[in-house]
Amino acid sequence: MDKKILQDRFEKLGLTAYKLAQEVSKIRVSVFGEAEKKPTSLVTSVSNVIENPNTSSFKNVEAAIRAMNGELIVRWKNVEEVVVGHEEIEL
Repeated sequence: MDKKILQDRFEKLGLTAYKLAQEVSKIRVSVFGEAEKKPTSLVTSVSNVIENPNTSSFKNVEAAIRAMNGELIVRWKNVEEVVVGHEEIEL
């Protein structure tokens, strides 16, 4: 991931590492179902995501993106339709 994308968004929103950590904490509770953490315990992780997302855990990167009102999208290049099973239903 190009870190410039995250850095530009971070700056555009006028965030600090602490403010983003507050939002990341909320995301981790609401989306990942984790126990709430104090933002001060997440500041280093959040700073690392902004500085170098490629060395951060996926969960931390995802939480930071969501906290900055973004979303992750996955596009598969080779898609095969696979039918595991089917059942016909009479109406």
